[in-house]
Amino acid sequence: MRTEIAQAMSELFARRGFDAVTVEEAAGEVGISRATFFRYFGSKEDAVLAAIEASSIDYVAALQDLPPRTGETPWQLMQRAFVGALTHIDEHSELERSRVQMINATVSLRTRMAQRRFAYEDALTPVLAARIDTPEAARPVIVAALACLDLAWRRWAAGKARTMAESVATVFAHLGSAP
Repeated sequence: MRTEIAQAMSELFARRGFDAVTVEEAAGEVGISRATFFRYFGSKEDAVLAAIEASSIDYVAALQDLPPRTGETPWQLMQRAFVGALTHIDEHSELERSRVQMINATVSLRTRMAQRRFAYEDALTPVLAARIDTPEAARPVIVAALACLDLAWRRWAAGKARTMAESVATVFAHLGSAP
């Protein structure tokens, strides 16, 4: 029930604007009371994050499941993991695109997503460290790769790439080719 409410509210916020919809309006639109909303969520941000968590992309599993490639750099490995994890995000993912646009336009949601990035950093670092020759390089690579992933999501949401895979490849290529 919590996930269904979160998904419905997230869609509503994405359609009408996060700040334009009150908790009361959102609750009414999805057929629950304000009190029921607060039984499930502490804030509107919590509802959006619950919807994102429900459809969360498992970057750790994507990295763990990749077969090794001879001569592949940690950077290339992270790009391959992200592209593999995001293959289902394509030009037809309008709901996902509108959610990302909403998050990027809302400071409180961007802040909460940045907190999630720290959790991804902590989860991905040991997995990458176990796969590379210089384990102490894992955290800097992960931090840079997550920043690139964030930029790729923003580019895709803005319509600068048809698919997330294309957006990730472009961002990683630009950083990789920088002097």
